[in-house]
Amino acid sequence: MSERKRNPHQSIRAYCLWCMGGSPQLVRECEDSDCSLYELRGPKTEESQRTCIRAIRRHCLACTVGDRQAIRECKEKECVLRRFRFGVHPKTIQKRKRRQIEKSYLTLPGL
Repeated sequence: MSERKRNPHQSIRAYCLWCMGGSPQLVRECEDSDCSLYELRGPKTEESQRTCIRAIRRHCLACTVGDRQAIRECKEKECVLRRFRFGVHPKTIQKRKRRQIEKSYLTLPGL
C-alpha cells in the first residue's frame, strides 16, 4: 500500500511489521509493553484516529530523545510514521498553511 494512502493505524501496523522483520507472528507475540505503539499494533479496535496519531507523536519524541526540532527536521524518508510525526493529520497541516497564505480582510460592523 502506498504511504500516502495509509491511515495512522495502518502506518503503526506497517511500522510494527518493519520492526519485527516483516513477520506478523512476531508482531502478535511482541512483549515490548514500553513501546508507545504496543497497544495499537494489532487489528483496529475502538481506538480513534487521534489516539493513533498521538501515539506516533510519542514514539517520534522517544526516537529523537525529546528533541522537537529533530522531529521537524527528520530526514528518515523510509519511516512509515513520518507523515504523522507532528501529532496531527497531514491534511490538517495543509489546511492551516492554506489559511495562513490566504488574504484575510477586516470586516467592520455596519459597513
